[in-house]
Amino acid sequence: MERLRAAGAIPFGRTNLPDFALRVHTDSALHGLTRNPWDPQRTPGGSSGGEAAALASGMSPLGLGTDLGGSLRNPAHCCGVASIKPSTGAVPAATVIPPEDLAISFQLMAVEGVLARQVADVRAGFTAIAGQHPRDPLSVPAVFTDLAPGERPKVAVLPEPPGSSTHPGVAAAVRRAADALADDGFNVTEAVPPDYEQAVDLWATILAADLRVMKPLLDQFMGAGGRQFLDYGLEHLPAPDLAGWAMAHTVRHGLARRWSLWYQEYPVLLSPVWSQPAFPLGFDIASLEGAIATLELMRPVLPANLLGTPAAVVPAGMADGLPVGVQVMGGKYTELRCLAVAEAIERLLGPLTPIDPVVG
Repeated sequence: MERLRAAGAIPFGRTNLPDFALRVHTDSALHGLTRNPWDPQRTPGGSSGGEAAALASGMSPLGLGTDLGGSLRNPAHCCGVASIKPSTGAVPAATVIPPEDLAISFQLMAVEGVLARQVADVRAGFTAIAGQHPRDPLSVPAVFTDLAPGERPKVAVLPEPPGSSTHPGVAAAVRRAADALADDGFNVTEAVPPDYEQAVDLWATILAADLRVMKPLLDQFMGAGGRQFLDYGLEHLPAPDLAGWAMAHTVRHGLARRWSLWYQEYPVLLSPVWSQPAFPLGFDIASLEGAIATLELMRPVLPANLLGTPAAVVPAGMADGLPVGVQVMGGKYTELRCLAVAEAIERLLGPLTPIDPVVG
């Protein structure tokens, strides 16, 4: 916020999010439920669901959020807006609210970023807040790779990510975006990054270890819905011993190296954000099966968190009457290239928002 103020932004409100930002549906014990402006019986996503709903309905032009497991990208997909999850260290993060010092999974995988209705505004917001700051010892003075004028890099397309099913409408939106890029001169081919499912599983292993340590504190302050999702998630996710946890970080390093080399051949990866449209309210906590299905549908967002790489989101179509976002991913510090490709998709397919929200 400090940097946005310096750039001339005028903050005028805080939007809703789930307790401790640890749910992909926005229902706060303090402020209640946020509904999807496209369909009030569907989730707006989370954790930045209030921000995305406000953007989609024209309440504000730009918003801030964090992303540990898609929290900037999940609501962008559900509400039909754009966002960027930056590389780890690209945008500084600091808080004066205890605890000020983060658990290791948050240090490695959580980032700050922006949402907006159009990609140009996401780019403006990102460039305003990026860069090293002394309050965040992990922040870096990165130089961000962009597209050169007329450059059309190779784009790998992954319409149906491995690990579970993908809704036909979601896969169709990804292919629609890929076809538009191909028609615009991009070299587009279907390809799968190395060890994709292992990357998804490893995100869960590393995060769950810290959440188990934090759970006694979280249980004191989270509302019933947040506690239920956390309980279901930890029941399903692995519980490694110290040796398994240490090995997970070693494996993560190898995955990061293999993906980094893969991005040399395919500089851009186009995939779904979620493998399904926005789910019905309460689906994620109605049962253990619903919680597991929720973790499965959000699997496309997780490799970027695990590996600390950027991922932009832009709307690319509709499925079941709801927006479908596509995710533009790349190697570390290629945020501007990801946004340039996302902006090309937006130019070719057109934006979806703002809309008059559905009431009921």
